[in-house]
Amino acid sequence: MLPPAHVGGHVADLHLDFAVVVAVSAVATLVLGAVGVAAYRRRRTRAYLFVALALCVLAARPLLAALSMAGIVSSPVHHTLEHVVDAVVVTLVVGAVYYARQVERRLDDESDEPDTEAADE
Repeated sequence: MLPPAHVGGHVADLHLDFAVVVAVSAVATLVLGAVGVAAYRRRRTRAYLFVALALCVLAARPLLAALSMAGIVSSPVHHTLEHVVDAVVVTLVVGAVYYARQVERRLDDESDEPDTEAADE
């Protein structure tokens, strides 16, 4: 008997429906990571770098799923490593936001200062 929502076939121990989902997820995260890297190359700021790295790290999730499906990584290790990936992504995104806010504050402070060169003329 198949469990509910399990619609795919099997090749040996490989669940084809899961393999398709993991493959689509891998392609999507790699494309997203490439877009993040392209954005960083265009802007060249630390905040964009952190976001690009976070998007690239997301590609580790389908890789871990594939390794787990192949039996290379055990289920508990897979679960733990996915939590590590999540923590890294969150850290990078929070770092990007924090850094962007610091730069924004610095720019606001600079715009509030009177122009000393104009006052000297």
